[in-house]
Amino acid sequence: MPVDTKEEPEDEDSEREDDKLYCVCKTRYDEDRVMIACDRCDEWYHTQCVNMPDLEVDLVDQFICPVCIQSNPHLHLQTTYKLRCFFGLKHTDPSSSNACHKPSRGAFSKYCSDECGIKYMQMRISQWERSGGKRDKLWESVKNAEKREGVVVCADVKMEIDRKPLTAPVSAQKRKADREIACLNTRLEIVVREREMMKREMDMVLWREKLVKLASERAESVDECGWDQRLCFGEEEWDDFGAEVLDSYEEKAKEEASDDIMQVDGVTTSHGEWWCTGKKKCERHAGWQKLRVAEVAFDKETKETILSTLTTREREIRKGIEDILYPPSTNPSQTPSKPSLASPPINGTGKPRINGEAVEKGKKKKS
Repeated sequence: MPVDTKEEPEDEDSEREDDKLYCVCKTRYDEDRVMIACDRCDEWYHTQCVNMPDLEVDLVDQFICPVCIQSNPHLHLQTTYKLRCFFGLKHTDPSSSNACHKPSRGAFSKYCSDECGIKYMQMRISQWERSGGKRDKLWESVKNAEKREGVVVCADVKMEIDRKPLTAPVSAQKRKADREIACLNTRLEIVVREREMMKREMDMVLWREKLVKLASERAESVDECGWDQRLCFGEEEWDDFGAEVLDSYEEKAKEEASDDIMQVDGVTTSHGEWWCTGKKKCERHAGWQKLRVAEVAFDKETKETILSTLTTREREIRKGIEDILYPPSTNPSQTPSKPSLASPPINGTGKPRINGEAVEKGKKKKS
């Protein structure tokens, strides 16, 4: 039957698994016996064969089998354990199965759970009552208790009392001030560098604004397009020919008046090298005046805003450094006196007195 053929391989696989021998006792797997795996060789061992009580299995942090310990004596291998729940340790019979054998929650609590912590405190209260204490008095000692805000862990650190300090002691206030000044100086250098770069870009925008104005005025006075290719100059060209470009318009005006050839940038140029000599409404450069004026105005406004922000930031940082170096005086004698809120005297005298004693507001004289 097909069913029998399917069941036979499964039975064979189960028999093969059962044939494997475990532990130092070299026996097959027995589900009724507790086993633990070695964290080094990954072999399984019975807890009874390695002298480990079954109740301590949950407390094992890292288990090292006897074979690994004997094979590597130079490594000093050993089994490590977690801290046990404090309620289980304080049980009347800690080794019994009725006691708690679970690990604690580490640095956050010495109990495995809140339930064990409550049970331990109930046990303490019951023992205190049996010794003659009164439960009502306990509330007075714990009613102001608050939940702790942090966890403190004790560290085993040896203090070197006889050792001399490597450096002279420095006051904490001075170190803090030095750190703040160093941080502010770093920020100030960055802001100053950014501001100088932005001022350079702003100078280029102002140059381009003046060039657009000159090119537009020339285009209106001549019967041609008048587009100036130098409006597309970048930062490098502006560095090399910035001033000469503006001067060329004055020279160009003289040339047009005398119909001569002018010198531009030390090179002999003809009439139409930089300017477009097409018809007034050139299809290629149609509306270039409005486009360039709008573009320059936008760049100018943007960079002015950035410059204003950087200037304000620089002023604030310098003020912060000044406040640290020269803190404002806190001498009470130098602080201006506040005006009195009391009402002025009437006819040169203060409030009327009753039986020779001044009457204070909100109080009555005892009879």
